[in-house]
Amino acid sequence: MLLGVMKVLSTLFPTSKEKPYMLKVRASGWMIMTTVAVAVFTDIFMYGIIIPIIPNVLVDRLEVPPSRVQNDISLALLVYAAGLLVASPIFGALADIYQNRRLFMIIGLVASLGSTIMLCLARVLWVFILGRLIQGISGAAVWTVGLALITDSFPEENIGKMMGILSSCMSLAVFLGPLIGGVVYSRAGYYALFGILFGLICTDLFLRVFMLERKDLEKWKPIVEEERALERNTGSPSSDGVTTGNDATPYSSTAPRKKVPKSKPQSLVGLKLLKNGRMVNGLYIGVIIAWIFTALEAMLPLHVETIFHWSTLGSGLVFLPIALTSLISPLIGFWIDRRGPRWPLAVGLLIACPIFVLLRLPENSSIGDIVLLFALLTLLGLSSCMLLPSSMAEISTCVTAAERKKPGVFGKGGAYGLAFGLFNLAYSAGSVFGPLFVTGTKGWGTATWALGLICFVSAIPAILFTGGFLFKIRQSTRAEVHDANSTTGPETEESRCMSSRADEIVLSI
Repeated sequence: MLLGVMKVLSTLFPTSKEKPYMLKVRASGWMIMTTVAVAVFTDIFMYGIIIPIIPNVLVDRLEVPPSRVQNDISLALLVYAAGLLVASPIFGALADIYQNRRLFMIIGLVASLGSTIMLCLARVLWVFILGRLIQGISGAAVWTVGLALITDSFPEENIGKMMGILSSCMSLAVFLGPLIGGVVYSRAGYYALFGILFGLICTDLFLRVFMLERKDLEKWKPIVEEERALERNTGSPSSDGVTTGNDATPYSSTAPRKKVPKSKPQSLVGLKLLKNGRMVNGLYIGVIIAWIFTALEAMLPLHVETIFHWSTLGSGLVFLPIALTSLISPLIGFWIDRRGPRWPLAVGLLIACPIFVLLRLPENSSIGDIVLLFALLTLLGLSSCMLLPSSMAEISTCVTAAERKKPGVFGKGGAYGLAFGLFNLAYSAGSVFGPLFVTGTKGWGTATWALGLICFVSAIPAILFTGGFLFKIRQSTRAEVHDANSTTGPETEESRCMSSRADEIVLSI
């Protein structure tokens, strides 16, 4: 039995001289996408499944006085954000330095398993809070390293679509977590929730261990191509469908090495990123998105229990409209790939502004007020679909544009890990502001009005700076058209077509 276990481990964790088992499948784009998507869903689901039951858990299980329930709800959300805040840049920098995304994702999941055990067994408040803190630290690995892995593995023109898929998984988890948490807790109890979580963790662990990075495929690509040619000539497939054995040496050890940029200290890379105006704007938008939605998560369960007198089941069901709406996120990502993230961000914030203000209207348990609340939350889910993939795509595109303009500017390790580490840092800061904002405002109506105002104000820099300064882009586009016309002499049909096309580009920006 021990030999069998060792053989399985050797196929999943091969040495540098061994070809990985099922290399093509494990390093394929769909496998990487599936692994990161499941990792994102698992992390956010574990975060959100506790949200609707926190009031009951605090009072019934942890014996917190009812007068402190709202403060401790905000504290439970706050410490998760604090763990994410501290660990995100650390994981991002380490992933860029060591160039091993897979390892850090596995480490993050081990930490997540430990935090889940603590939450399951907690009988005092400090153990519960510590579990949420470690859960935030493990989430930093998923978001920082996972997003960098997606950027490594797919071409730039598909990044928006990939981020849309991840955003859809995130939105589903954010709002299915509370939904399932409320339903299962009311029907089967506290420990049944953790049975679901442990099963999800096992699935996630298998995928993270099984997956390989694209660099592993590139490392063995010449050997694989030779074996494919041999297979075509002989008509006999290899033992795993991709390779014929584990006795070949990696191509990288025999092929002439390309000269790579010298690795730079991560502090210098971080400064270069923070000097980029687009990056700063993208980080600011990340703060705002986290702020408004974590504030909603902290307020909504307790609010519907107060005005509708719903149980934990109802508190979970109230998130259903946003969960269903999130399914269209990949379509938004498809739009981003072709038009850029500027207008999805702006429209999403402008939609959210009046919706937050109107959330104060449902005031009693009448059918009309319940329908109105669900309709408003559906529109808010539509806003979320536009905001999340746009903000993540903007961070990725910003780094790609800087690398294209000046190759090697971030050194050998690149900057995707650190860039998404900074994005998670910003998102975590917003997640801290959200619960603090709830405790600092008086009443549901005041809080929703203020959140609507934040969305409106934030739409202004989203329009002006996302994708580069708006008016600078228009000026450069018109200058290019003028140069093209001046080089061709008198206006021709071709120049008129170029001018018309430039006007279309300007209007689409």
